[in-house]
Amino acid sequence: MARTKAQQNRKGRRNYGRNYTRGRTGEAKAAADLRKKGYSVKVSKGSRGPADVIARKGSHTRKIQVKRFTSRAFSTKAAARNRVTGAPYNVPGGREVWVYDANGKLWKFRT
Repeated sequence: MARTKAQQNRKGRRNYGRNYTRGRTGEAKAAADLRKKGYSVKVSKGSRGPADVIARKGSHTRKIQVKRFTSRAFSTKAAARNRVTGAPYNVPGGREVWVYDANGKLWKFRT
């Protein structure tokens, strides 16, 4: 018997654990980009906490939610925003969000 609902079919078992890996890759990309700009960066463990990436530079703090899509490319910032504000992601309002799409393009916005 499968442990989770996602693992109850072949596709779910094959994909199990990959979303976490994709997410960590996006978070690492965001952290590297912020470090190049002079920020001190902390990536939350296991995607727990108020944000995926917390960046500090002087007295300025940024809390960033990072999403990475490997099967979807967005043509506009509005399309990327619509994708993360609806189910299943439901990123709360007022968050700084960075979305990496399938083409490697970075979309930055606030929800």
